[in-house]
Formats: sequence, C-alpha cells, structure tokens
Amino acid sequence: MVKNTPLDHSRYPKKHIFLDVDNLIEWDTGIFQHFPEPVKIPTSGLECGPSGSWDARVAAGWGTIMKDNGIFRGWICCMPGICDISENCDVWLTGYIESEDGINWTKPDLKITGQKRWPGNNLLKLPGCVMSVVKPFPEMGYRYLALTIQVAPPFPGVCDDGSIRFNGPGDYLFGSDDGIHWNQITEYPLIRHGDWACLVVDNIRRRYLLYQKMCSNHGLVPRRSNIVLESKDAIRWENYYGYRQWQDCFFTDDYDDLIASMNGYRIAEYYSHSFYQTGYLYIAAQTLFMVGLPLHTSVRQNPNGRSLIRLAFSHDGKNWKHPAGRPVFIRPGAPGDFDSGFITSASHFVESGDDLLLYCSGSRDNHGTGIRSDFSLDPDIPFDAHERRISVYVAKMKKDRFASVSANFRSRFDVEIGYRQGNQLYLNALTRNNGYIRVAIARQSYPLHLCPRKDESIDGFSFDDCIPIAGDSVKIPVKFKNKKISDIPLDTPLVLRIELSHGEVFGYEWE
Repeated sequence: MVKNTPLDHSRYPKKHIFLDVDNLIEWDTGIFQHFPEPVKIPTSGLECGPSGSWDARVAAGWGTIMKDNGIFRGWICCMPGICDISENCDVWLTGYIESEDGINWTKPDLKITGQKRWPGNNLLKLPGCVMSVVKPFPEMGYRYLALTIQVAPPFPGVCDDGSIRFNGPGDYLFGSDDGIHWNQITEYPLIRHGDWACLVVDNIRRRYLLYQKMCSNHGLVPRRSNIVLESKDAIRWENYYGYRQWQDCFFTDDYDDLIASMNGYRIAEYYSHSFYQTGYLYIAAQTLFMVGLPLHTSVRQNPNGRSLIRLAFSHDGKNWKHPAGRPVFIRPGAPGDFDSGFITSASHFVESGDDLLLYCSGSRDNHGTGIRSDFSLDPDIPFDAHERRISVYVAKMKKDRFASVSANFRSRFDVEIGYRQGNQLYLNALTRNNGYIRVAIARQSYPLHLCPRKDESIDGFSFDDCIPIAGDSVKIPVKFKNKKISDIPLDTPLVLRIELSHGEVFGYEWE
C-alpha cells in the first residue's frame, strides 16, 4: 500500500475578488456583475520639456511607478526632440522621477549622464526603453531589478561610455541598490522579440514572469501579441524554445476585431499590459489597440489607431480569461481632451493605502499621427507639432474594486470559500440609499468545486444572526450576534452566503 499525503487546506485563497466569479455556486436572478471605471486625476510636473530637450516629445511613458518607503518613485521613458527629418525619431531614454503624493512630481537633476547636451536632466544610465523596475527575491543580490529594451546601440553622450555592453537588440537586465546607479546583469539579450515587455515578480509561486510583445498573424492580418516566459532566477528562462515555440499568452481574436469595428476601426491588437496580483489571482490591464487602414500585408506593426484599456484575469499567469463582454476599464476621452487619442499605462498598479493607482499616458492624437507607413516622420508636419502631445494621469480606484457582485432590490448569492483560513472574515463592499448586506455561513455538501451547500446555515451563523453591514470600506469585518467565526471547525468546507440590497460586494478576505 502506498500512503499519500492529505490535501493541504491552506492552499485555498485567503483573498478573493469578484472579477473572477468562478466560485459562485448559486444566485438569484437579481444578481449582476458591475464593472466600475476608475477616476482620472491629472498629474503635475510630468509635462514634456521645451523643444530640443531630452523629453520634448515624451516625459514619462511606459516604465514603472512604485511606492517605496512612503515615497512615490518612477523609472520612466523619455523621448527627445529632433531637429531634422533625417534623424531617427524612435529614440528612447530612461529618466527618474519622484513624488510625495503621487500627483505632484519632480524631475530631479541627477547629474549622472548627458549633462553636456542636456544640463539639468533626470536621465539614468539605463539604455533604451525601461520596461519594468521590480523588487526581486533576495538571492538576486540587488534591491531593484530593471528590464530594458534596446533596439539600437547606447545613445551618444548618455550610455556610450563603455559601461553598457550591447550585443544586439533585445531585453537586458540591470541591478541596483538605490534605484539610481545601475549595474548590467545580462551581457546578451534574454529574448530578441518586440519593443515592449514586462517583468513580474510572483511572490506567491516564487518565480519571475516575463511578458513579451510578439508579432503574429490572425488570418492574413499581422498584429501585436504577447507570449510569456517563466524563471526562478530571472536569468534562465523557460517556455521559450525558439521561433514559433513559445507559451502563447495574449492574442486578439474575432470578438476583439468586432470591438474595434464598433469603435470605427478594422482590427484589434494588444499593445501592452499592466499587471497586478492579489492573492492567487493575476490581473492584467490590457491596452487594446484598435487599428484602422491601411493594414500591412506583411509581418509589420500597423501604426494607425486608437486604444482603450480593459481587464483580464488568470489563475496561473499564463492562461487568461476576460469578464463577460470584455468591458472597458479605462476609456479614451472625448475629442479634444488630453487623452482623446492613444492611451496606455505603466507596467504595474500601485497600492497606496486603501487606493489602487494606475499611471497612464494619454495623447490628444491617435497612434500614428504624423508618421508615415514606413514609420518615418511626415515632412509636411512641423517638428514642434510632434512635441508636448503626451499627458500623464492617474487612474484611481479603491483597492481590488475591479468588479463586484451587485444587486438593487434584495437578492442573495452563494460562494464556495473552502475551509476557514483565519479567525476573522472581511468584505470589500459598499451600500447606497439605505442599502444593507447580511452574511450567512453554511456547510458545503462536499469539498469539491461547484458542490452546493449542505444546509441553510451553521447554527449561530444565519442571516438573522448576522450584524447587518452598511457603508463603504475595502475591509469590513463580518460579525455575528452570539458567535465568532473562529468557532467554526477548521475541517469544515464552507459556503459564504451573501444577501444584499442596493449594494455591491467586490470580494472577501480572511484575516
């Protein structure tokens, strides 16, 4: 006889948000899913510089914003102005920014590089376009890890002093202890595909994920797509074995093309993604690029179009799903607004108290405006018309409020939650217009996915035993009149039952 080990009940999520509703097992007809959109807040201090400056065309694109020891820090991409049509217009530099409140920013005079050409700049010796800055696992030996993409040799006067080794275009890694001074870790590119990538530190599964832009075909139309690589040390990567031998991740389909068509365009592509992890759930804010004519008839990137941002979620970081209808998360503004054209976002969400922030770049013009089909500048458009067209704003929301299970008039729904994972249970919820929320806890008939409840409620944990909840908080304790949740045996599979009227429940969390 072979003895196997018992199931590990601690693997049940301690936190769950209702962007994912796969664990709902019963609900009334009055229950629906609601997808609130974040509030847009303009920033100050991240405006583009004057003509000829290091950030005349883009002052803070791509990159990463993080809250570090109470200070907001940003590693962002700059785009200098140009003076002649013959110059390469697709030039990226890496800058550093700081803020006390995440809204009002400064570009510190670092005096590190490029001082002869651009005195007073905030540039770093990180070549090319900075994609992500993360805090790696301790064994990496650095406090910060940066992923950059170089499409050309180090820029003259900025990163060409011999400290950067360039062995062709692709993704490179750098390490730093202060986020200002960087050492090159990889001498050769990790991968040589595309001009966008994102590095993610997965603290739950102790691994790194690398999302990489890839050009692929859907039908006979080329479009931007994504693959994903995995690593334990950020140096050696799996799931990539050469051309057309990779882990597919984000690929648009016919339904996405229909969304593009409803917005006046022909096809859809994935331009970039921002990532966030809450418990075992992975979340991506996807820049869906809606492309118009002319479409390329060779494997190239289509330049002309507009974008919106929407959500996807995953249980493993590799296989992704969309909420029903693929609703818009952040939409471009009305014609003439600062973000009426192309919008995109930084690499990661930022947690700040009870809020969740996503830094976005918005343009008044569509992607491809002033650029010809071969990506050269249109000589009929003045140089200064290419400058100061990008604005940075914050999409702000309450933490983990990507979607809710909601009701107007009194309705109920049941959720399988596994075994008790703590002594206190909290809801992320809100009520309006004298609404309320009540909770009951029942036994699940069997600890198996989608099994119904065994009873209406455990003794002492019925709806009538619950102290009603009202208000607005990301962490409201669930309390009962005569018993504590810690009284429930640890070996009991549970169903969380929620009754709500004029309210929303965004998720639950064990202490």
